[in-house]
Amino acid sequence: MTERSKAIHWGVFALLALGVTALQLVAGEVLGVLLLVVRILILIGLAYFVYTLWRNNRSRLQWLNRRQKLLFYGAGALLVIIVVGSFAPIGWNLLTALMFIVIVGACIFVMWRMWRETEGWY
Repeated sequence: MTERSKAIHWGVFALLALGVTALQLVAGEVLGVLLLVVRILILIGLAYFVYTLWRNNRSRLQWLNRRQKLLFYGAGALLVIIVVGSFAPIGWNLLTALMFIVIVGACIFVMWRMWRETEGWY
């Protein structure tokens, strides 16, 4: 990536940030509703992605034993709860953001590890 393209990317980001700030000052309520719609669409897209990932690998996941299935699906359920709960109007600070990142990372690692254990079983 050249220096010019980097500068163009930063310029686009700056314009987007300026546009969102201006919209928030002019039409704060409308922007709030639009951001809520975007959040819902992100959740729907994430749910569809996870469903198709599960559907394509369910034959592989059937070989997990009871403990592994409990860990895999438990981590998935906790991940859903954490991501959906992140949309709640709580006061975010550095500690809550770090806890969110650590919990999401741990859930993803557990699910990845259980999935990797099925390689070569079938």
